[in-house]
Amino acid sequence: MSNTESNQSHHSSEPILIGNWIQLTRVLLFSASIITIYLALLALTQGGDVPGCGPDSDCDKVLKSPWAYLLGVPVSIPGLCLYLGFLLKTFSIKNQNTLAENKKNIRSLNALTLCAFAVIGAGIWFIGIQGLVIKAFCPFCCTAHALAMTASVIFLARAGIIAERLKVNINITGGILTMTTLIAIIGGIQYIFPKQKPSAKIVELSNSKTNSVPKNNQKKIATQPDQNNTAAVVKQNDKETPFPIPKTKLSLITSKLPIIGNRNAKNRIAVLFDYTCHHCRTLHSYIRQTIPKYENKLSCIMVPMPLDSKCNPLIKTTQKDHINACNYAKICLAVHQVSPEKYDEFDNWLFSNHNSAKPLSTVRNYAERILGKNILDETINSQSVLDQIATNIEVYNLNSTNGGTTIMPQAIIKNRVMFGPPPSAQALENILIQILDLK
Repeated sequence: MSNTESNQSHHSSEPILIGNWIQLTRVLLFSASIITIYLALLALTQGGDVPGCGPDSDCDKVLKSPWAYLLGVPVSIPGLCLYLGFLLKTFSIKNQNTLAENKKNIRSLNALTLCAFAVIGAGIWFIGIQGLVIKAFCPFCCTAHALAMTASVIFLARAGIIAERLKVNINITGGILTMTTLIAIIGGIQYIFPKQKPSAKIVELSNSKTNSVPKNNQKKIATQPDQNNTAAVVKQNDKETPFPIPKTKLSLITSKLPIIGNRNAKNRIAVLFDYTCHHCRTLHSYIRQTIPKYENKLSCIMVPMPLDSKCNPLIKTTQKDHINACNYAKICLAVHQVSPEKYDEFDNWLFSNHNSAKPLSTVRNYAERILGKNILDETINSQSVLDQIATNIEVYNLNSTNGGTTIMPQAIIKNRVMFGPPPSAQALENILIQILDLK
């Protein structure tokens, strides 16, 4: 027998279990693990704030939702354990034709099959939750799931061949049972033990330091309504005290902004909000429940801050929920500037359903009934409204920079900024009692 024939006979007697495909599987699992590590670190250190995910964006909705947690732990952590376990286990299959190694290979094949089905099951559950429940998709999460599920499919496509060469049956039944059981366990835990609503992030900002603000911005912020514009009828009351923005040289001219509660109340807070932001509507609901308890002692300055790139240069891409946010903000300011005595009625109607935003056409029609179409058109395009929006955006920018987060809404309470809504109206009241010493 020739050497060539001998080598061919030798190789044909060995079960070739793995090839280049296993390298691709490992690369996919490693890539999914890196993304998951990134999400886990941000969840643990930044509360789920991800660079590139603006406030109320799709990924923000997913990562801040109760479905992003399992028994209070970010789902990225158990996901990471699964991906890494799968990845490391792929190194346990060897192309060695010994009885001992074949026994190990059989055990590894069974374990890897279960891992693959578990990954697919977890991917189906979490992508399904995003699409059917949250109705938003996190590109980071979906990419990690897609990479890991692709790796699983590649492995399962080869698992039958490996089983045949090892002269065993692949454990498909066990894999399917693992997948369905995992989905049931995850779903049951998340449904029965949902994560509590996150607490608002409160950052204390010392007034001892100031931000460097360009002079043109300072000038713009101090600009009074255009006296030549008949629609801009609100004038600053000399008796009114401007509302200072902590850690800046800026102040809000309160006469130019709508206020919930008594304008002359001893205690004032200011809330930067976007009507199209569901977290903002939630906080508005809590404010409406709280202020009547402290009549004449507490008021809230409403500061429209649209998360819309059409008028906000800080927003690079407008999320679908925030389309037309600029128009909503302009309408709010217009109603207040022309008919401040009617704003409270308008605000109550506007936020009558805190769960969803009213269509822009409906809001505009309501505002036209209050102001008249011509006056509304004139006011929403007035320089005073545009300047006020620019001011509000500047305040948002400074708050976000000083506070280290872009979360909306932003409530300014003395020298503190509260980012995001608290879990309940009672929680908001407790915060205000503590900071403002309300009685």
